[in-house]
Amino acid sequence: MKPSVLFVCLGNICRSPLAHGVMQHLLKQEGNSQFGMIDSCGMYGEPEGEPTHRGSVQVIKQKLGVSFSKGSRHWRKSDYEKFDLILTMDRSNFRDVMDELQNQDPLKKVKMFRDFDPAGQGDVPDPYYTGGFDGVFKMVERTCRNLIDLHAQGKLLQ
Repeated sequence: MKPSVLFVCLGNICRSPLAHGVMQHLLKQEGNSQFGMIDSCGMYGEPEGEPTHRGSVQVIKQKLGVSFSKGSRHWRKSDYEKFDLILTMDRSNFRDVMDELQNQDPLKKVKMFRDFDPAGQGDVPDPYYTGGFDGVFKMVERTCRNLIDLHAQGKLLQ
């Protein structure tokens, strides 16, 4: 099975597009065709179509040598049907997704992104407020690599 993954943050301009870009790059770099669709969205905040924050764009360019930017989009209830794994960047995003689903997640698709971080669990800090794009990049890259490794071991969708 090629799992599809959706990354979710507040406005889909900093954290979730950063994870989206890093994951796509890592999969392309490794020639990994074992994943399906990779996407990101926001719960609220920015109007749809807003560009990725320049801090996220710059850190991806600096660290990976690639350009990545996307127009923001909002969460849709249909995302639950489209994606095998829905990863939220913080507890607030998790609660918002679960509220949208009326606390129904029968397939256990909705999880915290950092539940897959080998360095620890918790929230991914929002660099929109802190400016800490380098630290968030390290956290995101480490976690995305672990997602790929877990899938290779058959443990991602357990």
